[in-house]
Amino acid sequence: MDVQKAGMARLLLAAPDLRDTTWMINDLAFLKLCEFYEHACLRRDVLRCSTQRDDAALLKAEEECKSLEAAAIAYIRERQKFSGII
Repeated sequence: MDVQKAGMARLLLAAPDLRDTTWMINDLAFLKLCEFYEHACLRRDVLRCSTQRDDAALLKAEEECKSLEAAAIAYIRERQKFSGII
């Protein structure tokens, strides 16, 4: 559960306009996205801090983070649109 909360916090820092969507705390699909996002970001952060630079792996990790971030934001916006949540 802590990984999900960390991923959600990191995501909400990236997209502060979504902070008012409290329904997502109980949405299992969104929480799973947050978990994947946090793990991807942690891998990216480790690669950034590594003494042995692997630029290809770092670029791949950056792309994965951005992709998961975009997917989570799109998921929230779609849910808001179809469920009447404003």
